[in-house]
Amino acid sequence: MTFRAVAMFALATTVLAGTSACLGFDAGGEQSTPFTASQAPPSPTGTPAKDDFVAALRRVHAASYRFAVDSPLPEGGTVKAAGAFDPVGKLFEATTTITGAGQSQDGTHHRIVIAKDSYQREETGKRWIHLDLSRIAEDNPLLYFDTADPTGLAKFTANVKSVERTSDTTYTGTVDPYVKGPGFLPIGAPSIVTLGMGRTPFKATADAQGNILTITIELSPTDKPKISMTTTLSEHGKPLTTKPPKQSLVDEADEMYYK
Repeated sequence: MTFRAVAMFALATTVLAGTSACLGFDAGGEQSTPFTASQAPPSPTGTPAKDDFVAALRRVHAASYRFAVDSPLPEGGTVKAAGAFDPVGKLFEATTTITGAGQSQDGTHHRIVIAKDSYQREETGKRWIHLDLSRIAEDNPLLYFDTADPTGLAKFTANVKSVERTSDTTYTGTVDPYVKGPGFLPIGAPSIVTLGMGRTPFKATADAQGNILTITIELSPTDKPKISMTTTLSEHGKPLTTKPPKQSLVDEADEMYYK
């Protein structure tokens, strides 16, 4: 029996119809189980490097931070994203650009989430569509948004398998890229699903204070080029100033999305 390691682009785009506008947006924050640092499984004893690395990741996820990601896609093209997340203030903002993935996927999409209020628009559009996330069922794979872990950082943390410290500020290790439900790769713009990949290598850097600065994960699909995904983390703990769009520029999503 031959096993193949497969990586697939799975960033869905959905057109939301509002009262007077339509919007294509990325739905990378699909359903997953909400995660908190206290819920993460403990790392095995006798692995201080892993303990230190996981603890550092949990500190990042427990406070606000900015992220930027640049990643190729399995079938060609790239996904780039930049934004910020504040788990305490329940704030999220991101601009995601997909190129070379096909006409239905390509484009730049903006998203702002404040608690349960989500606003999306395309780069080419001037109006935002408001979606009440409290009315979206968790089993809706296209519209459900994971407010607890929109970047996938918590899922990555929970799936880290081994870590070695290569210097005071660098790490290498392995992570299981497969999770039940939506994936977490690349961190910052979850859009790649893996099958049969096994443990995947990663490397990370930190500053002198132990804040994680970069995470690079490398996938090796069968019969396809390697996929190297790099996410940069910055402004750890700095308050966000995320605000909703002007009400005059917002249309409500059609009621059909709540059925």
